[in-house]
Amino acid sequence: MKKIYIAGPEVFLPDSIRVLEKHKAICKKYGFEGLSPFDGEVTNESGLERARKIYLENCQLIRACDIVVVNCNSFRGALVDDGSSFEVGFAKALGKIIFGYIQARKILPELVQTKVPTSPHSSGYRVDNDGYLLNEDFGNSINLMLEFSILESGGQLVEGNFEDVIRVISMSSI
Repeated sequence: MKKIYIAGPEVFLPDSIRVLEKHKAICKKYGFEGLSPFDGEVTNESGLERARKIYLENCQLIRACDIVVVNCNSFRGALVDDGSSFEVGFAKALGKIIFGYIQARKILPELVQTKVPTSPHSSGYRVDNDGYLLNEDFGNSINLMLEFSILESGGQLVEGNFEDVIRVISMSSI
């Protein structure tokens, strides 16, 4: 049975354990074993030592999996959760197959404009309030480094929800 590491900001939800258990049940329904970030062994550490232990355990879970599935929806702003972004890069470096899912495949500047105030700029691109251009306008839906890490790994970015991406994986030859 192939193992899927479930990456995403769901760990920050008030009912995170219930949500991740539901994701694991969906994995099982399609013949996979789901591993959540909470499956690591973190005991009574606190502060930075607890954070370090979570990091080490999550890296170990990614090493133990065959596939990483990442929630690529906007989190606390316009872009993918920072921790999930790291997990994509780490999984890519390990040679894991990565799949992402996103509610709607909008081009990145369009997505950012729905989440962040922007204004016109003489370059022809819009600019955010911090002075950064929305010039990553190549047709990608998430940061190009993430999207191509997913694609180059043999996975894909699926429009839909968690079950949609697990269904796509189950129908693939992976």
